Amino acid sequence: MDTVQKGNKFENLVFKYIKQELYNDNFLVSPRNSEIFQKKGYYSKDRQSNIITDISIETFLPNIKNFGLLIIIECKDYKKNVPINDIEEFYAKVQQIAGINVKGIFVTTAKLQNGALKYAKSKGIGVLHLPPESVK
Repeated sequence: MDTVQKGNKFENLVFKYIKQELYNDNFLVSPRNSEIFQKKGYYSKDRQSNIITDISIETFLPNIKNFGLLIIIECKDYKKNVPINDIEEFYAKVQQIAGINVKGIFVTTAKLQNGALKYAKSKGIGVLHLPPESVK
């Protein structure tokens, strides 16, 4: 299995897990006001093009057309610890997409390097560690 197939398999697993948690009302936002997507693009003024997200959840206030909160979920199925530059890159993408109306969550099978974890905490990025045996 090549890295793209491996990544897609992991994203599908995470999507299924997050969707189930959302619809069971065990997530950050209510399923009544939220929609979950996989591989959706969001416009970046900096790039002047879309950034494709692994998973996103748009949450709306009643009778409002545009989402009030966007949750962006990045999925990484790594064997080695996640380096800080992966978290920094994810944070930069999150900021380009929605500014202050966004929550980033980084889901990985590997642990984060110490500096990466500190950076994620300082930027308010949620981290979900799924042990490798849980994604088989």
